Amino acid sequence: MKVFITGTGAITSLGNSVDAMFESLLRGDSGVRAYPDWAQYKGLKCLLGAPAADYDAMTLPRQVRRSMSRMSEMAALASFQALQQADISLGEKLNSPRTLICMGSTTGSPWTLEAYFHKLFEKHGPEGQLSTSFFKVMNHSVAANVAAACEFNGALLSPSSACSTSTQAIILGWELIRAGLYDVVVAGGADELHFTSAAVFDVVQAASHKYNDRPNETPRPFDKDRDGLVVSEGAGVVVLESETHAIKRGAKLLAEVNGGSYLCDGTHMSQSNASTMARTMQEALTRANMKASDIGYVNAHATGTHQGDNEEAQAIFEIFGKDTPVSSLKGHMGHSLAACGALEAIASIQMINKNVLIPTRNLGERDPACAPIHLFKEVTPTRMRSVLSNNFAFARLPRRG
Repeated sequence: MKVFITGTGAITSLGNSVDAMFESLLRGDSGVRAYPDWAQYKGLKCLLGAPAADYDAMTLPRQVRRSMSRMSEMAALASFQALQQADISLGEKLNSPRTLICMGSTTGSPWTLEAYFHKLFEKHGPEGQLSTSFFKVMNHSVAANVAAACEFNGALLSPSSACSTSTQAIILGWELIRAGLYDVVVAGGADELHFTSAAVFDVVQAASHKYNDRPNETPRPFDKDRDGLVVSEGAGVVVLESETHAIKRGAKLLAEVNGGSYLCDGTHMSQSNASTMARTMQEALTRANMKASDIGYVNAHATGTHQGDNEEAQAIFEIFGKDTPVSSLKGHMGHSLAACGALEAIASIQMINKNVLIPTRNLGERDPACAPIHLFKEVTPTRMRSVLSNNFAFARLPRRG
């Protein structure tokens, strides 16, 4: 059974629609900004982030906004975009027992957690806490709040695998549709920007800080002068459908999801491993019934960390050699954590349909420690049929073909 994407939605540091995001990518824009006020936090070296463009949360019903954090607002708005493009209206069309919402986040809302514990310590107890706080920090907050915004009463799943969350959601959707359990899966992920997100990577020396005074020059995937990632925020959502269901209702087919794979690397919680990366990519190709030569472009996860980029380059070289074009979009958008997989899949679909490849921003001189994969530096016209998109997370390595 074939599975197609029929709708896409995006809230990003480069714009609040798929078209706005892709136009910014074509221009080579950067969504990274300096946060000098973060200097107040002791031990935090990274003062950079990539915030989402301003969006209008007031378009969401008031009764559901009360339980939403920023990440849930962005996820809901991206979901509305995707459903609108797929021509699936809220209500009876969406509320079928054959429809699944599958999306998540890295954690609950860090903004809400900060406010909650600040007041808890200040008051020495729960006095004065908002009754809606829990709905913003529970581990399935994004999925539950999107369901509420859509008045959805069907099946709900909330995968949580940090930076690979939305990729895992898409692969799960593909698997469940092919298994015959669902006709439609609304899949994606979202995260919000907060200094603690940067701090997590800062502590393990994976966050960029040498460019605090030059935010548009970082992150620098695969570059010899890279010094780490920049945390971003946003939401990415896709609508998946079985071919039969989509054709029956006359939906426009944007792209086929041929396959995907997610494997856990149990050797280390945070250090990337080229061998496991390569094995996962090969498994994705096998499940998609494709060969490496069928892939016209690899969208790398490459966040701008030394080990991560080196190991991924080696893995890509092992599977694809030196001729398949490779780039990372993190130099433009930063690392949007749970949202990045869906957003990069959406951008890859745009590249296929618009016959163009987006290069890695801030790639000046490539790191000689990276394997000799084909890293291009200019927007490149091309024709291709298939791409492979990588996403990694601590101890988890999803791939999507």
